[in-house]
Amino acid sequence: MTDLLERYLAAVARELPAAQAPDVIAELRDSLLSEIEERQDGLGRALDRGELEALLVDFGHPLIVAGRYRKIQHLIGPQVFPFWFSTLKLVLLIEAAAWLGMVVVRLAVVRPPIFDVFGQIFPSFFSLALTSFGVVTLVFAVLERAGRAPGRSGWSPARLPPARAPRRNRFNLASEIVMGAIFLLWWSGLIRFGWLLPLPPAFQVELAPIWTVLHWPIVAYISVEIGINTMELAVPAATRINASLSLLKNLAGCVIVGYALSAGHWLDIVSPALSPPVLAKVEHAFDQGMRIGLIASALVLAIKAGWDLWRLMQAAGSRPSALADGAAGA
Repeated sequence: MTDLLERYLAAVARELPAAQAPDVIAELRDSLLSEIEERQDGLGRALDRGELEALLVDFGHPLIVAGRYRKIQHLIGPQVFPFWFSTLKLVLLIEAAAWLGMVVVRLAVVRPPIFDVFGQIFPSFFSLALTSFGVVTLVFAVLERAGRAPGRSGWSPARLPPARAPRRNRFNLASEIVMGAIFLLWWSGLIRFGWLLPLPPAFQVELAPIWTVLHWPIVAYISVEIGINTMELAVPAATRINASLSLLKNLAGCVIVGYALSAGHWLDIVSPALSPPVLAKVEHAFDQGMRIGLIASALVLAIKAGWDLWRLMQAAGSRPSALADGAAGA
């Protein structure tokens, strides 16, 4: 089926440098089409789906095929190198997102100069990255020695993402997971960021009652968002499931923001130093700013929901066609 072939080639292309990918994919497509045609001539009929999957599995895992075109493969064997490299990138990406989260939390809790924070935390991140490099390398070296290198079996072209399926950036996903966790810490009152908004003495900004009503719905929403982002980071090939869950999540976010907007009042200002008329004007100004922020949030969520719907339609439109159609095209 042409869909399986395109999924396979797209998976290889994602692991190649952008400048190199078009030429390599054109070469691989010609090679695979020739092999498909040769097998079909031998059988006297078009390949069925299982036979095409078996052909692609025999050709090699996309990471292994892409790895054949890498110029530097000195650390471990060429069959394991692509998996080692992909795993190491993912581990370091998650650690980088977590490191940024640590910077934010330290700024909120300790409140030191920002350059001091980076100076204190960066050495620990560098040490962690070196340790991760060693651990990941050791694991893959052991797998190679034991003859259990990944990619030789246990994978299927049918589980690859659709060729043209839009995917979210992995660093953005990891960052959203970390920032969501930080938001939950703040929302639960475990960390504070009030110092980032310099206010006069005896001047306090408190959340209006609407946020007490929405406390647990927001906790549930952020928790679900972290779970959905984690799933998309771990299982990017589940395109339709990821897009569907993200769509439902963003629609739920629109409902929460819409309910908050209906309150009309979001912040209480407390200041004995201000007269009631002045205090009312200040509170109105804060509420206006909050209204703009909520409207912007609703628009962002609506745009994300639209993009998720488009992703879902793209994934649904990439369902495998009949093999006879593919054979006719060949």
